[in-house]
Amino acid sequence: MESEIKKGIESLRADVLRDANSEPKYSRNKNHNGAEDCPCAYCRHFRWALDRAAHYAEKLGTTVEAVMEAWETDRSYWYMNYYQDSNQPLIEGDDVRVFDTPEDFRKAVTKEFRCPRCGKVSTDPQECTQTDCDWKAYGLLRTLGKGVTVLSRNPIAKVHIFMPVAWEQVEGAA
Repeated sequence: MESEIKKGIESLRADVLRDANSEPKYSRNKNHNGAEDCPCAYCRHFRWALDRAAHYAEKLGTTVEAVMEAWETDRSYWYMNYYQDSNQPLIEGDDVRVFDTPEDFRKAVTKEFRCPRCGKVSTDPQECTQTDCDWKAYGLLRTLGKGVTVLSRNPIAKVHIFMPVAWEQVEGAA
């Protein structure tokens, strides 16, 4: 009986190896595991995920291992689709906000969020509560570039939401 692989770098590595070794054109290459000299798309994607986790670890004041464990615990679909800029955006600018805890986030916002589709106020950060709108922040088009990604340090968590009305920039303000 095989032992369960802990969620994190090793579980992602196992998925990458499985896929890379199942491709006939890559199976001759014995340097998988995300090795720098492996040119296959799977290993390149593995390296991208680790690089992005290093970025998050630096910004959140934690380790790459802790970030990868949180991401792999959250991941419920293929890593090639999960690990990408839209799901793990760089932590920079006003479209990503970092809080120590989810409680700190809740204190920083009111219960009003701007729906990116209808433009009206929703009382839910991810689902428009207007009767004539059914937009979801977690849908295919997310927030149409008008939302924000909220990160928590403890526990490490990430969620993409509608823009809190309290955070909207006043047009023409300096």
